[in-house]
Amino acid sequence: MTVLLLSACTGDTGPDATTAGTTPPASAAATSDPTDEEPVAGGVTVECLRGTWRLDLAAMQDDLLRMFESAGDDQGAVDITVDGTSTYEFADGGAFTADVDSSSAMTMSGDGVELTSESRSTGDLTGRWALAGDQLTISDIDSAGLDVTTSGTLDGEELELPEGSAEDAIEALPPTASTATCSASTLTLVASLQSDESSEPVTMAYTLRR
Repeated sequence: MTVLLLSACTGDTGPDATTAGTTPPASAAATSDPTDEEPVAGGVTVECLRGTWRLDLAAMQDDLLRMFESAGDDQGAVDITVDGTSTYEFADGGAFTADVDSSSAMTMSGDGVELTSESRSTGDLTGRWALAGDQLTISDIDSAGLDVTTSGTLDGEELELPEGSAEDAIEALPPTASTATCSASTLTLVASLQSDESSEPVTMAYTLRR
């Protein structure tokens, strides 16, 4: 699902398109102590970040639609649905967990052709989180506990797609490098996603709620 969304937004339709967060600035590359209670720049603190957050999938759906609209009319008509639940846990000591039971679907039509794609994700992800200034990184992601199924059609004919992976599930995979802004009730992660090195990056906002 992520591959099709990014390919459509960036104009890359090659078979090797993948999702990648851009490399954070040098200041963000330094790993901070996740137990540090001192305020940091950018409207986010470790104290605010810690705990459980629910990914606002309705906001993600709206942001994806805006991405396609800003890409121009050459993308054709697009309909996107993101549903279910995804929660992120930022624990003491830097442990990260995502619990996922969600799905995403896209229908794109233009020039007499209709492409559909669906992705279903259930299970969990684990990793490590670190905050440096307002830059949040999530590393050492283990998606062994996540089950992803994908399907697609072209003009009603079923496509042969490879076995699903975490990278196919945009509603499940957290951004590995993002700019964070946190309040008592809302956490916003802004990431730059790129299908490959030759394509233009697109900005994606992940909104999470308490």
